[in-house]
Amino acid sequence: MSVSRTRLLLKQGSFVIFGLGITLGASLAAAADAVAIRADSPSTYTVVKGDTLWDIAGTFLEEPWLWPRIWQSNPQIANPDLIYPGDVIVLEYVDGQPVLRLSRAETDGLRTVRLSPEIRREAVGGPIPAIPLEKISSYMSRDYVVGTEDFENAPHVMGERFGNTVMSPGDSVFARGEWVPGVYTYDIIHNGRNLIDPDTGEELGIEGIWIGSATINKTNGQEAVLEIEDVTQEVRVGDRFIASQPSTLDPNYLPLPPDFAVDAAIIALDSGRDIGGLYDTLILNMGRNDGIEDGQLLTVQEPEVEITDPMVRPKMFDAVKKSAGMEVGNVVTFPGENIASVLIYRVFDDTSFGLVLKANKEIRMGDRAVTP
Repeated sequence: MSVSRTRLLLKQGSFVIFGLGITLGASLAAAADAVAIRADSPSTYTVVKGDTLWDIAGTFLEEPWLWPRIWQSNPQIANPDLIYPGDVIVLEYVDGQPVLRLSRAETDGLRTVRLSPEIRREAVGGPIPAIPLEKISSYMSRDYVVGTEDFENAPHVMGERFGNTVMSPGDSVFARGEWVPGVYTYDIIHNGRNLIDPDTGEELGIEGIWIGSATINKTNGQEAVLEIEDVTQEVRVGDRFIASQPSTLDPNYLPLPPDFAVDAAIIALDSGRDIGGLYDTLILNMGRNDGIEDGQLLTVQEPEVEITDPMVRPKMFDAVKKSAGMEVGNVVTFPGENIASVLIYRVFDDTSFGLVLKANKEIRMGDRAVTP
């Protein structure tokens, strides 16, 4: 079953599950034995304001993205996929398999409020979102990965009216280049690192460090005057303009793994460090051209470890076979440990940015981002 096809979409006031080729309930029941319940999981949980589906799933499950596998619709409740503050999530076991159910005394998310001298029903507010986007958005990088040629050809800052080489919010700057028709808001980026694919040695592009945004006031062909809106550091002559790329991550999507095998290398950490952890951004060597999309979930895995068994005598030609990539009897390969969950939130042609949502230990450059 394609797990990405179980993505939950908030549409017309209700979550709908789309793109399923087979019945969800049967498929999820078959896979439920793969779901690990947390040792400290409660038997019930009452939803409170500020909760997200991801938070609640993590209360019960070792891997929150497996929530749909054991979530059971309640036929007596309209819109059981909508979860509101005050609702109670109940963990039960059916034929030895874990099941999460929703306990709700009310219907359609409405509460009965007694007001003298009449009774009326009113909504308690919208359903909780799937992911804590408000919480994690401040950690998401606004940087870019831009092809070397594209960076060189991007419109650039020429200067400002009084000849200042350092510019700040409110300043009008002169710029020149090929502007995108109909686009008036641009991000200002500074030349960062050259990003090299650790698997192939190929240059994947230039890290465009976001330093601010600007709006076009006047244009005349390639020449334009822009007003700087906000910045994280001073704008300088030679900085480039890139048409703003808004986030397409929807807070009502439950992050799910891609429906194909991913084995991506970590090119760099957005922080510039060699070791990362919770809420750090990883720059990966797979992107749009490889089928990577916003909202996909990957697992960071440590490298495999080869151990030579001292109790097994090596055979003739083992060294030759090993150098040729063949298995030998006295060498055992142990898979790397899964150490983190990564949410893809910004995708370029050959690269992508992933935010670490959960980490059991530090993440290092030799680790891989794989399909869970």
